[in-house]
Amino acid sequence: MKKLTYLTLTTTLLLFTACNSEKTLKKDENLSNEVNQTITENVIVTEVVTQTYLESVANQYLNELKIFNTDAIIEMTYPTLFNVINPTHFRDYISVMTTSKDIMVESYDTSIQHIDEITTFSNGTQFSQAEYTSTAKILFINPNLYNTEKSMNYLYDVLIHKYGRENININVSERSVQITKAEKLLMIKEQNQEWKFLGDNKEYRRLYPQILPPEILNLI
Repeated sequence: MKKLTYLTLTTTLLLFTACNSEKTLKKDENLSNEVNQTITENVIVTEVVTQTYLESVANQYLNELKIFNTDAIIEMTYPTLFNVINPTHFRDYISVMTTSKDIMVESYDTSIQHIDEITTFSNGTQFSQAEYTSTAKILFINPNLYNTEKSMNYLYDVLIHKYGRENININVSERSVQITKAEKLLMIKEQNQEWKFLGDNKEYRRLYPQILPPEILNLI
């Protein structure tokens, strides 16, 4: 009888221990899952914060373009561009837009549509691309420039061929043209540096092999 009681007690203790171990294991697994989930959430939150910050900086750059703030534009441009383009010429080009006696940019608005996920390379450089739309309204202030309906229609035909009919609006009476474009922006942050920007267009693409590192060239 004592032997049977002992076996019963032993079996009960073993079962209890097994159950308790299982609960401990499940508790450890749950804790591990919670930790992993927290880590994942932190990574996601960090990524969202970084993406949000990048969008704000990109908007700042686009706003500098809007007001033709030459110094700020040059400061925020990816610097190797000026290895192949004289910064003085770059500055003069921007100045033409504000001092021209032929045209006046009445308004320039941008809207970021999408920002790619940020890629981080082994050397610490970060890279992303943004898609945005720009809408510019240009007035012809030189009375001899596009001063007839025929010349304005010719300009209209040229522009709709390049940008699409839905993206062009010409007002013959006020001698103005409004152009809406879908554009891309390259965004690069080298280690311990601020984000820098580079317009993605046909002219710059010819220069990319000279100014962009190979790892970025492979992504665009």
